[in-house]
Amino acid sequence: MASLPSLDADHPVVTGRLIAANTFFLAIADIANKLIMFGFYVVIARKLSVEDYGVLSFALAFVTMLAVFSDLGLGTITARGVARDKRNAAKYVRNALGIKLFAAFGVVILIIVLVNILGYPWRTVKIVYITSVFVLETAFTSYFVYVFQGFERMHWTSLTRLLQSGILIVGALLIPPGAKAVEMFALLYVVSGFIAALFAFVVISCFFVRPGLSFDLSEWRNMIQAAAPVGITLILVTFYYWNGSTFLSKIHGDAAVGIYTAAYRLALAVTFLGLAFSSALYPVFSRLFVSDLPRLQKAFERALRYMTLLMAPIAVIGSVLPKPITLLVYGSNYGGTVGVLAVMIWWSFFACLNSLISNYFIAIDKPVVGTIQAAISLGVNVLGNIILIPKWGAIGAAIAIVSAEAIGTGYLFIRQLKTAAGIKFSRFVIILLLGFGAAIPVGVVALVGRSWNLLAVLVLSAIVYMIFLLLTGGINRQDLKFGYALLKKQNE
Repeated sequence: MASLPSLDADHPVVTGRLIAANTFFLAIADIANKLIMFGFYVVIARKLSVEDYGVLSFALAFVTMLAVFSDLGLGTITARGVARDKRNAAKYVRNALGIKLFAAFGVVILIIVLVNILGYPWRTVKIVYITSVFVLETAFTSYFVYVFQGFERMHWTSLTRLLQSGILIVGALLIPPGAKAVEMFALLYVVSGFIAALFAFVVISCFFVRPGLSFDLSEWRNMIQAAAPVGITLILVTFYYWNGSTFLSKIHGDAAVGIYTAAYRLALAVTFLGLAFSSALYPVFSRLFVSDLPRLQKAFERALRYMTLLMAPIAVIGSVLPKPITLLVYGSNYGGTVGVLAVMIWWSFFACLNSLISNYFIAIDKPVVGTIQAAISLGVNVLGNIILIPKWGAIGAAIAIVSAEAIGTGYLFIRQLKTAAGIKFSRFVIILLLGFGAAIPVGVVALVGRSWNLLAVLVLSAIVYMIFLLLTGGINRQDLKFGYALLKKQNE
């Protein structure tokens, strides 16, 4: 039996298996991770009042919003560079870690200053102080994940995430409810982040490249210049995702933040497979761009079709069954989340498409397109929040972020059509019609079965969906052969 390395690294079978393996590892880990995190958020939602949950959610949103300044896009550039030539890994890693060390400490200081200037209550300020330490840890953990991606060994990403979420759920179960619970949950985030960062560091050191700190200022300048468009995009995207929580906190209080965050966490949970698929394709897109543009076009078109077929029915089910889903996960105290989830679930659909196309543009050395898209989405989101939140609260914030995501995704589609590996507009329309056409019977089943057992409705909807795809050609013989080729052993 011959081994895969005997084939060209860009051979369709090798590439396909690598995508499948990385998607599989990320997806399986994300399934487990999302289940664990579901459990974690259910536990803390039930142990904390809605107001305390809002305080913790705001602190994490505030810290996350500013933590992006410690990333600067260095991780994405590293993944692309390593995917193209792994001999450059040491140079990328050592210089990036030197930059991030300075940036992370600067961000912590910025967080402490801003939270005091903005005049939040001492209790909220204290939670922000605690969670600010999380910035130092995630600055390095998130970067190591990109190194794993560049080497196309995403199972280490999966293990890192599982380790962190496992610590969170165990800690959440042990923490007793009470007045000090919110502080203890904040400390739990810090502990889990430290252990995850240490684990990723050890893995990088043992299996990939010996980390170190390089202070070569000329290399710093080159890396920062190359990463600048991606870094700016990340800053815009982060403010785009989390400015709604800040608006809600100031206008409607902590309870509104808790309701909004609960819906967002549910919407985020269902993106696991789509984001895993997109992440696995990024290094493949990067290689094909410099080696085979026709195959890059075919790979993108197929990826777009799979992503649409995956996410469209999920969005439809979430819109039809928000109440049983919310009550199952959070309980009756979060009844206000139902309407928010019915809107927010569409964010997950557009976010997955957005992730796929954004990775495509970074892979073809056009990250500025993503920067422009992020700026457009942020502008739409902020304007929407200003107009909608005062009157409609959390639902207004949900409408604003979904609208912004949809407009941003539309912009990326238009730009993709004009690239060297762009797909035809007619194919794009057919893919969307196919995805939503197949989602219609799923929505009908969910609507009819709203009063049934939730699990039974979901299983029946999935069966109806697969049958519909097979009958209409949404999944064809070529797709089945492709899937089989990814799984079977290669023999010569």
